[in-house]
Amino acid sequence: MRNEKEMIPVLTEYLNNHMGYSIIANELDSGYGIADIVATIDSQEHHYYAFKHLIDVFLLESLPFNKTIIFDDICKLTSYSEKHLKYVVLKGFIEGGFLEKTENGYKRIKKLTTKRNPIIAVEAKIEKWRNAFLQAIRYKKYADFCYVALPEKAVKNVNLTLFKENNIGVLAVSPSKSVFKVLNSRQNKDKNDLYAIYVNGILYKDRQTTDSDV
Repeated sequence: MRNEKEMIPVLTEYLNNHMGYSIIANELDSGYGIADIVATIDSQEHHYYAFKHLIDVFLLESLPFNKTIIFDDICKLTSYSEKHLKYVVLKGFIEGGFLEKTENGYKRIKKLTTKRNPIIAVEAKIEKWRNAFLQAIRYKKYADFCYVALPEKAVKNVNLTLFKENNIGVLAVSPSKSVFKVLNSRQNKDKNDLYAIYVNGILYKDRQTTDSDV
């Protein structure tokens, strides 16, 4: 492998065919770093929410459930302009079935559910495994499983103990373009559910866009 770009299609095929991840995105901006590959498993049994911005998820979650809150108090929770908040953000929450307009303000009528498919994030590097490791640590904010992918010859230089202690898996890509696990990533119990909801929504939205273009 001469560069990271050559590794991406090989890793994508591996995630799809060997690990069962059917919704896959490259260079996904999670609001907490841009991973080379982020993926999840397609299923109609799980819930997806397509938020435009990460801060919208936190704003919605900060609104009291089944209780009216006046517009001025919502303004205090965000740096959005009043116009954007009312006619874009809150309007979107209403259209999404999360809010309803009341006589005195807004009432949240729907809670976010964390029932969703697992997310995997992969950072690919040719040599700089330490940089990849630090980036993968950031993806633990939202991902259930985090991996660093390296060419097979570079894996021998990796401090696998460091990876194991921080629950970051390692994938090796051989010259013949096969992929195998050097170190498995365990289920991440420390992720932030709101970050995960946001990223899952991006993945599913991208999948719907792709499907509509076929």
